[in-house]
Amino acid sequence: MNCVLRVNNVSKKAKDFQILNKVSFELGSGEIVGLIGPNGAGKTSIMKILVGLTRNYTGEVDLRGVKDIGCMIETPNFYPYNTGYQNLMYFAGLNGVGKKKVGELLELLGLTDAANKNVKAYSLGMRQRLGIAQALLKDPNLLVLDEPTNGLDPEGIYEVREYIRRIANEKNITVLISSHLLGELEKMCDRAIMIKKGEIIQFMDFRSDGKEKRITYVIESMDAEEAQKILRENGYHVVSQNDREIRINIDADEKNDVATLLASHKVIMTGLYEASETLEDTFLELMKD
Repeated sequence: MNCVLRVNNVSKKAKDFQILNKVSFELGSGEIVGLIGPNGAGKTSIMKILVGLTRNYTGEVDLRGVKDIGCMIETPNFYPYNTGYQNLMYFAGLNGVGKKKVGELLELLGLTDAANKNVKAYSLGMRQRLGIAQALLKDPNLLVLDEPTNGLDPEGIYEVREYIRRIANEKNITVLISSHLLGELEKMCDRAIMIKKGEIIQFMDFRSDGKEKRITYVIESMDAEEAQKILRENGYHVVSQNDREIRINIDADEKNDVATLLASHKVIMTGLYEASETLEDTFLELMKD
């Protein structure tokens, strides 16, 4: 992986409150990485540090691989009675960019047909895409997006997701994106960074290589408590358990071993099947106190 950005032991305090605590991660060229956590976890604080809006922190942010950063933090603001084209041209002038670049970005973000309409008439999804276009004016190789699908309807979410994937693929731009829509991030991202109370608690990889993904099996039993005790004692990784089922991480060829082990201890299984573990499942499990 060609590293674009490296964050090393970044911490931030406000009076006696620890906002971030020794946060470390790397972003590779052209990958889309989700930043996930509940409200107040520190996601926006990390993004503001990366784009230079916050300077009061300790640790290191290595930007040597970054040519330029484009960002959209919180809802983008435009002149409502000017057209999308006029708004982009205004920001292009501030960034020393010409008409050609504006035209390319309008096409890339699917806004060519709406370019001469006033932004006041844009849907929220169109405004978000215009905000992304603005963030791309200086040809950044790192794009930081804070909740770009916030408030969008399903069609708008789909549009923004597809355009972000297209940007990353066609322009080889690294994207760091936060969202509370976990299913959407799972569809869009290569990896995810989970953050809780200012600390990174897990990295997840969604890339297609099945060997990199966790396989979770659900064991159903009327004696789930005894079953999970036996499994733990025999070195199996129990992910979660309730009165009727246990979730366990095993390889596919270990299913028979698990069934044989439980049967030898007179524990009756009523079901053993592969679970489709989602990002939301993992998130909810990790966010428990």
